[in-house]
Amino acid sequence: MSNLEVAKRFADLLEAGDVKGLQALLADDFQAKGGTRELTKQQAIGYLQIFFTAFPDHSFGFADFEEKGDLVNCTGQETGVHQGILDLNPFGIPLSLPATGKSYKLPKSIYSFRVAGDKVTFYGEEEAPGGGLAGILAQLGVKLP
Repeated sequence: MSNLEVAKRFADLLEAGDVKGLQALLADDFQAKGGTRELTKQQAIGYLQIFFTAFPDHSFGFADFEEKGDLVNCTGQETGVHQGILDLNPFGIPLSLPATGKSYKLPKSIYSFRVAGDKVTFYGEEEAPGGGLAGILAQLGVKLP
């Protein structure tokens, strides 16, 4: 598979909320970076399980994929509705929020995927004002200490 095909497969699995499929596609030394937080493979899988429980209809809105060597960039605009418990305590964030039914729409952002040996080794989201988890929480009306 080309790096572009692997990145698109990764994006499709994220869109489907397929944590098991994602786990198989991630390299053992996988790292995710979004905002100020960096996650290992196991941390990222745990986060996604929590995230997809809270936001089962979450969409990343990935589009405009462009391959540059082992790096694939694309754009996206995340949307969803808070339909389940969002428990961020396992990540050191003191929050366990029952479903609010509120929707969110984040600003467009740029995402990067690094691929090696048909595995995704890195996933990053460019910081955008009002984006990321902080943007979702703000739109849900959550103020963290």
